[in-house]
Amino acid sequence: MFTKNNLYNVNITDMNDSGNGVCKINGAVVFVIGGVCGDVCRIKIIKVAKKYAVAAIDTLITPSPYRIDPVCKYKRCGGCAFQNISPEYENELKKNIVSAAFLRAGVSLPVGEVTFSGDFYNYRNKAQFPVGYDKSGKLNFGYYAEKSHDVIFCESCSITKPAFAEIAKTVCQKADKYGVSAYSEESGGGILRHICIRSGISGVMLTLVINAGALPKQNEFIKDVVSAHREITGVFLNINKENTNVIYGDKFINVYGDNTLTDELCGLRFEIAPASFYQVNHDCCEALYNKAASLLDIKGTETVVDLYCGVGTVGMCAAKNAKKLIGIEIIPEAVENAKRNAKINGFDNAEFYCGDSSIVKSVVNGKVDALIVDPPRKGLSDDVIKSIIDIKPEKLLYISCDPNTLARDLQKLLTNYTADCAYPFNMFPRTGHVETVVLMTKK
Repeated sequence: MFTKNNLYNVNITDMNDSGNGVCKINGAVVFVIGGVCGDVCRIKIIKVAKKYAVAAIDTLITPSPYRIDPVCKYKRCGGCAFQNISPEYENELKKNIVSAAFLRAGVSLPVGEVTFSGDFYNYRNKAQFPVGYDKSGKLNFGYYAEKSHDVIFCESCSITKPAFAEIAKTVCQKADKYGVSAYSEESGGGILRHICIRSGISGVMLTLVINAGALPKQNEFIKDVVSAHREITGVFLNINKENTNVIYGDKFINVYGDNTLTDELCGLRFEIAPASFYQVNHDCCEALYNKAASLLDIKGTETVVDLYCGVGTVGMCAAKNAKKLIGIEIIPEAVENAKRNAKINGFDNAEFYCGDSSIVKSVVNGKVDALIVDPPRKGLSDDVIKSIIDIKPEKLLYISCDPNTLARDLQKLLTNYTADCAYPFNMFPRTGHVETVVLMTKK
């Protein structure tokens, strides 16, 4: 089909969610690294598989009208697949990504225009930086290169809050000062694995993931970091001694300041523990939750169940007027946050339970008027889908961060429900990810 290193002149006719251009040569698909839909270019084949080939751009003959110069200078971290296209085309492309996922799954459902709110840069309120040693032998931070655990060291990140990189720099400098070594996946030795940072209206929460029970000269280390960044309101150690690519271990230790972070969404205040899920894009999250509230249209007599409820944000924001709100979440710290958040915001009609979402049948007594699901990327298990169908909520609101698992689950759920439209939200600008919300009603 192809021979490695062969050159071809092509027109890029599409892009995938990895940020690669797509073209065809003699009917065979070629993925072009860095290619943008509309580019005319000469490409060089660098990999040949049975059903496709991968190429790099040898010469860009005519740039696409959608092409822009990337803001970010780092090319290998693999995070921002769409740095080289315009924001307007990114939104169009993400609508197409959702539509294509539905088409592959055999789901016949219109897809609305992509909604976006806020800034395309510096929007992330959370960062998780792996650490390692740079060429000078100093401890440094960055991101993993795509499809590897090689750390690409970054002085800054164009999609996170600007303060995050400065805090991470200080942590690395103080680690060198106090003899805190970087963890090595190869040897299993070393101490500091990840620097995790979150921000909210109360300040910044810093979590250091370590391969030890404590840090060397811990008090001095933490004091120096906090003194350099007064915005830090709480510091945690997370103990992870396992040989795993999972970032967090089970144990969090509060070593300075507040044990939660506070933020505000849709006029409500939420406390967040370091292990709890919370959307990374504040402004677009508010837009999504407002859309969810509009779709649900809760009048005040309904019982609403919120699965994968996290710290309670979706249920409280989208179903403020519910007669009764029931939340289920598997992370114990998040459940405690949700209970506390209900009190803070005056939800005396809310109950929260710790467990897998499949326990919903044992928790719910009586009719469920509306059920909300906001699962992780893997989507809904068959057990959860069966539980939903057995409970028979009148309305089912699905919030998804993966169009492919959403399409798979819709294919199963739409045997019992109907839907009018899917609404995509660009929750993760510059990356290949897209959030989608669908309201289903019982047949």
